[in-house]
Amino acid sequence: MIALNTRSHYSFMWGTGSVKDLCRHAKTLGYQKIALTDTDNLCGMWKFINACRHQGLTPVIGAEITDPHTPHRAVCLVKSSKGYSHLTRLITQRHSEKDFSLKTTLPNLSKGLVVLTKNHDLLPFWHQNNVDLAVNLTRNPLSQQHPLCVTAKKFGIPMVATPGSFFLDKKDAKIHLMLRAIDNNTCLNRLTHKDAAPDTAFLAPAKVYQEKFAVFPDAIKNSFALAKKIEFSGPDFGIVMPPLKKGTGLGADKLLYEKTLQGAKIRYGQSLSGRVIKRIEHELNIIRQMNFCEYFLVVERIVKRASRICGRGSGAASIVAYCLGITNVCPIKYNLYFERFLNLQRIDPPDIDIDFAWDERDDILNWVLNEFKGHSAMVSSHILFQPRMAVREVARVFGLPDAEIGKVSKRLPWFWKLNEAEDDLLNRIKHRPEFKFMDFPQPWPEIMGYAQAITGTPRYLSVHPGGIVITPNPIDTYVPVVTAPKGVPLIQWEKDGTEEAGLVKIDLLGNRSLGVIRDSINSIKESSGKFEDFNRLDPEDDYETQQNVAQGNTMGCFYIESPAMRLLQKKSKVGDFEHVVIHSSIIRPAANEFIQEYIKRLHTGIWEPIHPLLEDVLNETFGIMVFQEDVSKVAIKIAGFTHAQADGLRKIISKKDKELEIADYYDQFKKGALVKKVSLNDIQSIWKMITSFSGYSFCKPHSASYARVSFQAAYLKTHYPAEFMAAVISNQGGFYSTFAYVSEAGRLSVKILPPDINKSNISWKGHNHKLRVGLLSIKDLCLKTMKTIIKERKKTVFSNLEDFFVRVNPREDEVRALVHSGGLDSLDDQGNRAALLWAFASWQKQGKKKDQQPSLFDPSGFGHSNFNNKGPDHNNSAINMPKLPAQNPVETLRREFLVLGFLCACHPIILFKDIILQHGAIKAMHLPMFANKKIKFAGWLITGKVVKTKHGDPMKFLTFEDETGIVETVFFPKPYAVFCHSLDYGRPYLLYGKLDSNWGAITLIVEKTLPISLLK
Repeated sequence: MIALNTRSHYSFMWGTGSVKDLCRHAKTLGYQKIALTDTDNLCGMWKFINACRHQGLTPVIGAEITDPHTPHRAVCLVKSSKGYSHLTRLITQRHSEKDFSLKTTLPNLSKGLVVLTKNHDLLPFWHQNNVDLAVNLTRNPLSQQHPLCVTAKKFGIPMVATPGSFFLDKKDAKIHLMLRAIDNNTCLNRLTHKDAAPDTAFLAPAKVYQEKFAVFPDAIKNSFALAKKIEFSGPDFGIVMPPLKKGTGLGADKLLYEKTLQGAKIRYGQSLSGRVIKRIEHELNIIRQMNFCEYFLVVERIVKRASRICGRGSGAASIVAYCLGITNVCPIKYNLYFERFLNLQRIDPPDIDIDFAWDERDDILNWVLNEFKGHSAMVSSHILFQPRMAVREVARVFGLPDAEIGKVSKRLPWFWKLNEAEDDLLNRIKHRPEFKFMDFPQPWPEIMGYAQAITGTPRYLSVHPGGIVITPNPIDTYVPVVTAPKGVPLIQWEKDGTEEAGLVKIDLLGNRSLGVIRDSINSIKESSGKFEDFNRLDPEDDYETQQNVAQGNTMGCFYIESPAMRLLQKKSKVGDFEHVVIHSSIIRPAANEFIQEYIKRLHTGIWEPIHPLLEDVLNETFGIMVFQEDVSKVAIKIAGFTHAQADGLRKIISKKDKELEIADYYDQFKKGALVKKVSLNDIQSIWKMITSFSGYSFCKPHSASYARVSFQAAYLKTHYPAEFMAAVISNQGGFYSTFAYVSEAGRLSVKILPPDINKSNISWKGHNHKLRVGLLSIKDLCLKTMKTIIKERKKTVFSNLEDFFVRVNPREDEVRALVHSGGLDSLDDQGNRAALLWAFASWQKQGKKKDQQPSLFDPSGFGHSNFNNKGPDHNNSAINMPKLPAQNPVETLRREFLVLGFLCACHPIILFKDIILQHGAIKAMHLPMFANKKIKFAGWLITGKVVKTKHGDPMKFLTFEDETGIVETVFFPKPYAVFCHSLDYGRPYLLYGKLDSNWGAITLIVEKTLPISLLK
């Protein structure tokens, strides 16, 4: 029993069933061989091959190719490796050539393919061009007199019966129609028969087709005959290395050896120690045997184009990468485990992850794509319907207004991913505290039902954050390539499919902290003329920096700035590099219970290995598994795993769909451990620690690389706070908002200078403990106007308001923003921002043009305005201006806050000081004196994170601040359920609760909260 034409949900917005469900369903119906023929793509191919293997099915690789200009379409099934590369090129041309014609293009790429079509006008031409053809009869048989049958009989072309399915079951037709309505941006009742497949387009049992095609018995026989001659079941590329550019004069292995030695002398000095040479030779021997020389050389060429890089991931364990400048952490100094990256037993290709400054990444990517044009492309991300997107799109089909949709979709929690969306989505939502005040009348129950059904369905292809593939042969002979909206070439496989195919991926990623470090150093050099860069300076050895890190004073410092990380630093009270590396890895969702044990062992020094066999394996982490490679080391030591088996266990733990595979690994682990006389209790304890690495976790080289960048940032913050905070805000990244970083600058005794059109640059600038607000932070001020201000100011400073208005010609909303932010205060003699607005209105009324008479600022008209602070006689000039009332200081600050999002002269919470004082709230800086007591605290909400308890109840960690410091708080499920609806970022709250002290770190356990605006 065979099915030669089926589609999964990778037939975007047409198919409904996942590849796994399709194969499971086919197996249940008794099929032995199945072809996945998704429309114009091979996106699901590797999932299909794996699913078939799991179900015991024989896969047939294929795709349905459509013509964008005609109704022509054809199903292409792969007979051979040649046919596979022809199919990938055919799909690529279908997506890339504007004048693509299926009729004329296919014959040249048909060798190795069997082509099925229902278009009778294509048959004669393709038959004449020696295409291996068959007529595709789907679902309903045709009469013998049908043109398709007549043409097929005339040319001796066999007719085959195929399912032609778009969904798995007849009831799925409704889901199919919903996808078509979403895709067409219409409602269900406006869909026509051309917009969707019929409700018979599902995969039925084989006997159904035998009955349907009883009038064409040969169609069934021909299907079996065709399937027999298809032996190809998937490509086998091996590991596909990026090519070495010709013209070097040396082989890749010799060139890599020479470059490594040259780099080693730069890193370690001209006289290399025996330990360094031994490590280099050991790694190069493995790299050569695995044919990875070209890979290292290509990556080395790429990183040379950047101002700063952070090579991370397991590749940072390589001394060869360190010597080539690909990474910046010495693997010998920090005892990094090379075999986690490469070992002779590893069969899947590892990758090297490189971070670049975020604003340099696109240029580097473009260089790679141009340098290896036709041989390179970005890896794709398969964007799936998440519950929030699904609810929003279905509700639009039902005609609900955006405002009503937003009330529901925006309240769905960010962590609600695919595995959270179980049956009865509506019921689960109703029981969430965020929705306790909402009703869900019709059609919401129906909307939720559809949203539940399409959650997890692919929506479109997007660009992976940084993955790029470079191949020796044209890349479209390996995988179909499409063009992303940004114009970059994009392969149709995502990360896992790329790795499974053997295509070696290089991750070129953007990192804002590298931009922060670069800009900080440039600013320091501009102001002081010198700075010892971090190529020679080791910031992790600086005592003052270590003290700040130990105290958690690390806002803005990359990976160690999150609330959880800062609390861990405060609890540990250590700020050396080695411990920060540990902390960067142990902070992971499933390891909370081990964090407390780690801190206890750190402070007491008392601990026992979880088993005597592990005594020497986990010494540096006090007997606790912290790094990804610890999983591999433990599996090898305890259960006798090989390096490859241990690495397989390490990888499968981080996967989502792992239940079956992880059970097999546990059985193997248990069996091997019992052989080594490990008790069942110890086996279970060790396994529990292993499974704490589920979800995301880091290897030690990765954490060390991140710690290096974090220490560089911490060093700059410690010694150059103004320059550093200016760079943090200007690069517009980090864990916190600009508001929070401005507050942090104030706590560092850095004075915040307001924006000024004669002094501010577009970005923020800091020097000598002063921080000038950049024009980029002024709301409504467009980039064009900012650039005009800078350009005109270089000619000569703005002398008065008219001078500014004429030369810049800003919009009215931009002038308002500049006025309320304080950006025009330097041109204001009266000290009244309302007068500046009056002046602009008068200038607009007079005509805006410099040469127009009379002008507001021309003595022949109104006389010099008193806003012209450069006028020699402005105090004696005739001022034709209404008398304006004095400014209300609080109103002025309120408007400034609305435009900037912060206040330059003070923290906005002091505007509520009378209310706060009335309620007896304690300042953040004084909270440590009240540990384990109930208190009141008034704070500004700056960030937060929702998590779930072991029982699945939502709770939230929130960060508040006042003018004296930062306070971390916990809203456990009960108070969270009561108060979550009233918590908005960027507002002040009065908090009631108990201060918890954990190893000296203070956390407020909130019992009750009220917005300060509601207090009297």
